[in-house]
Amino acid sequence: MSFGHSFSKVFGLETDVLRGLGVFDPTLDVDARLFIDPFLLPHSKHKEFSDCAFTKYEEHFTGIYSLITLSQAEGDKAWKAAQKKFQFSESKGMSGTCLGYSKTSTKGHAFGPIKAAQSLRWAKQVIELGVKDPEMFSALSLFEDGIGADLISDMIAAITIECILKFNKRVISEIAKDTPIPLQEFTLRGHKAMLPQNPFSNQREPVILLADDILKNLPILDDPKNIPKAIEGNENLREKVNEHIGEVFATKTKKDKEHIKDRAMESSAAFQTFLDMLKLLEQSNYNVYQDPEGLLAWREIAQSTTAINKLHLVVDNSLPRIERLNKVVLSIIEKFTALVEDNRLYRVFYHDGAPRKESFAQLLFYAIASSYCDAADVGLTAEADAGVGPVDFKFSDGADSVLVEVKLSTNSSTVKGYSNQLEAYNKAERSGYGHYLVIDVGKLGNKWKKLQKIAVENPDYAKTNKLHLVDGTPKLSASKRAS
Repeated sequence: MSFGHSFSKVFGLETDVLRGLGVFDPTLDVDARLFIDPFLLPHSKHKEFSDCAFTKYEEHFTGIYSLITLSQAEGDKAWKAAQKKFQFSESKGMSGTCLGYSKTSTKGHAFGPIKAAQSLRWAKQVIELGVKDPEMFSALSLFEDGIGADLISDMIAAITIECILKFNKRVISEIAKDTPIPLQEFTLRGHKAMLPQNPFSNQREPVILLADDILKNLPILDDPKNIPKAIEGNENLREKVNEHIGEVFATKTKKDKEHIKDRAMESSAAFQTFLDMLKLLEQSNYNVYQDPEGLLAWREIAQSTTAINKLHLVVDNSLPRIERLNKVVLSIIEKFTALVEDNRLYRVFYHDGAPRKESFAQLLFYAIASSYCDAADVGLTAEADAGVGPVDFKFSDGADSVLVEVKLSTNSSTVKGYSNQLEAYNKAERSGYGHYLVIDVGKLGNKWKKLQKIAVENPDYAKTNKLHLVDGTPKLSASKRAS
């Protein structure tokens, strides 16, 4: 089955319909790397989020704040009550938002007792500084390891599910005026709702629509170099930052994130300044229509590319099944290479002249390959566990499989990835075929030479674990080459 099915296409809607309603168009068979940002809730144009959801959020964390304040020691009655309010289990159907990190599913997460206790200890530190703002919990993922934006997003969805369902009821009724959508009754965290069923879920899960103005790709602190420029337009905040977290303007790289966090935890004034800074900087949602990171663009590119550029596979049935499968995979890799190098597909690897992230290239390859796999009756899964560590993709035919890993030349671990696979291969003495696909989008340097050297020095491994280099660098147009 091909991969990368959007809600609008599956249910026969024009994309502009959802955009006009301010509704995010999710991909139903894979998570979009977007998250509900609690800082964006009060700024949404939809009352279900700016009023209802934000109120629910504030009430929930104000209650936790009060309990932590009452707690005298970890484990006492108030502490346990706060910990209970912090926990949420993964409820059936809640992964219907189709947000997160998974490449192959839309499965969500849970906030168990260990993470809840970890969060409370951090919150206790902040409260003891003298901070009284319940929105401090919105910054939790920036301070505590293992508690990422995806987990906070899932928690916000669980807390505000009643408001989210009100939003879905309204927008679905608007959509149904022109295009009726089949609905089924679902119960989400005790709330009954009529929602579309996700046809790609094998656990009968709904599709949960969200506003496009509450979604973010990454917290602002994941790219600290953007902070100084963003603050300069606000004189009052700039003065406060200069006073309490002065070095923030010197931030150049992601390594400086730890320094900013340390400074923020020095005093109540420093933390409140940090929180005010986040509230200001986090007011901009991810533009899902311009999609600068290519978080969604890959699906349309793959569909249009494979529709025009068919792959006619000739399978030699006289060969052993693993050999036939490997030839199919080689044909797909060769076709992908030709699309990039000869059909100008290299252009999609860039936005505003800068290479997009590796995940975009991986999802694009996956979507294109899955379409071609349908014709060959070959199975394809992503992030499969091959027994010697995770790989990007596994092509399979019965018990036989061929592994493919996709790397961008900008990845500093490009060489290490191949050598690590070699080490795992030698330990496991694994037979079969593997392919290591490097897409050159710049900063290749000596990486390809080093990869080739590893292959030459390990001929038995290289014979069944092929290296492939795809030239994805920008090309001059014919007119410019002639001038």
